[in-house]
Amino acid sequence: MRYRDHRKKLLENERVREEYEKLLPEYELAKSIIEARLRKNMTQIDVSKKTGMPQSTISRVEGITHGIPKLSTLQKIADALDARVVIKLQPKDSHKRAKRG
Repeated sequence: MRYRDHRKKLLENERVREEYEKLLPEYELAKSIIEARLRKNMTQIDVSKKTGMPQSTISRVEGITHGIPKLSTLQKIADALDARVVIKLQPKDSHKRAKRG
């Protein structure tokens, strides 16, 4: 079974879907950092050197193993990747509408 098919089947379960949606912002953050790093053809070690943080910290941020990092950590990573941090609140249903539309 393909991953997308498996995920779709799992998300049919309301409790699974609720937990998935709770973690979605963290996964989206990690994904955006990884994508920005790859666009710059940088390794975690490269980002580590530019931020002055250990490579293990970059790995934890990308792997979301310790929750959402501090804003100051995100800013250092963004600076290293020539990016900016954008934080905003939006209606909960806007994500669902965007997926449908």
